[in-house]
Amino acid sequence: MSRWIVNIIKSHILIGGLTIMSAAFSGVVLTGTRVIFPDGQNEKTIYLQNKDQYPNLVQIWLDEGDEDSTLEKSKAPFVVSPQIFRINPNTGQTVRLIFTGEENVSKDVESLFYLNFSEFPALKKQDSDSSRLMIVFKNRVKVFYRPKNLKGSTADAYKKVQFALENDGTKKQLNIQNSSEYYVNIKELSLVAGNSEIVVKKNDLIAPKAKFNWVINNNTHSLKDSKIKLTLVNDYGALVVHEIPLNK
Repeated sequence: MSRWIVNIIKSHILIGGLTIMSAAFSGVVLTGTRVIFPDGQNEKTIYLQNKDQYPNLVQIWLDEGDEDSTLEKSKAPFVVSPQIFRINPNTGQTVRLIFTGEENVSKDVESLFYLNFSEFPALKKQDSDSSRLMIVFKNRVKVFYRPKNLKGSTADAYKKVQFALENDGTKKQLNIQNSSEYYVNIKELSLVAGNSEIVVKKNDLIAPKAKFNWVINNNTHSLKDSKIKLTLVNDYGALVVHEIPLNK
């Protein structure tokens, strides 16, 4: 069955042209916005659903952060079963993520991987015989491997992130240090001073034990007495807003 599906996918790719698009308009969706893989659990089950009115072929794999990874060249301590499958309209597919690399992940901090799944419309034979543009949707979802003995909780990790504003006269930057053992998933980070708000970063991560800085490109506002407005994404995909004082 898998070999038959692989051959179909290969034949699709040879049709006219291939365009890969992001997940915004894809018909195959994952239940949940991220995957949390607890330490000590050998496998986890995820569920994909096809909301299109036609069947789709799906490829699924994990990587360690390479956005250009493919099923054939994926590198991550996981096995996916099944890797390639067909989903009929308005039906779903259960997929097993099997962890294989306990010796290759840190036991002191969270590790981040990415789950990729691409969908191809399952064409009828008469359609596959003609030249046409093939549109492929690629989805990418965060997978957090969470060791069991980490201190604190992911919900409180932001409390261990320190922010300090630095201004040397030529540029302003925000110095950041995460002393927690968890990733902090940022939807938006802003500096707020009075009625002014400067967006510094959107859709980014602060890695555990990381120390770095972000340059503040907007120099038109005074940052005196400013504070951090932090909009985070929690384990359930919900947004949580916190206000944090800056270190002087």
